[in-house]
Amino acid sequence: MNNKSIHEKFLIDPFYPANGFENNDRLKINNLPFYYESNHLLSTNELKIPQNSDELITEMFKDWKEENELLTSYFRERNRKLALEPMVRGLANLITINTWINDVMLTTLDNLLVDLDQLAIKPINLIERISFVLKQPDHYHSFIQLTGLYTELEKLYVKQKITSSK
Repeated sequence: MNNKSIHEKFLIDPFYPANGFENNDRLKINNLPFYYESNHLLSTNELKIPQNSDELITEMFKDWKEENELLTSYFRERNRKLALEPMVRGLANLITINTWINDVMLTTLDNLLVDLDQLAIKPINLIERISFVLKQPDHYHSFIQLTGLYTELEKLYVKQKITSSK
C-alpha cells in the first residue's frame, strides 16, 4: 500500500495501521481510504467536493456491494485478519459518501465524529454506529452495522438526488 500519496491528516489508525494489513489481492474497493480527500488536499486548497462526485459515489456503492460478498465469506470462515482491510476501506468510503452528499469535503480526521454529527443528511444513530465499527472493524457485528449504514445511506443519496433535481 502506497501511503506516500495520502496526506498526513488521514494517516491514522484504523485506516492506516502502523503494521499495515494482511496481503489481500481480492479487494473490490481499490481506492485507499480517503484517497480523494487527500489527493484534493495535496493538489488544491479548495474545500469543494470533486465535480465527478456522483460517478465516484455510484462506484463506491457498487464496490461495497461486491466487497460485501467477499466479507460475508471471510466472516463465515472466521477470518478476521483478511476482513479488516476491506472493512476499513468500506468504512472510509461510507464516510466519504456521507460527507459528499452533504457537500462537505473532509480535510482531516482529527474531529471526525464531531464533523459527521454536524451533517444534515445522515443515517440514524450514525455516530454511535461508526464509533462501534471504528473500535472493532474486524468483528462480524461491525460488518452488520456497516452493511446497514450503506443501505440507509444509499436510500438517503437517492432521495437527495430526486429532491435536488426538482
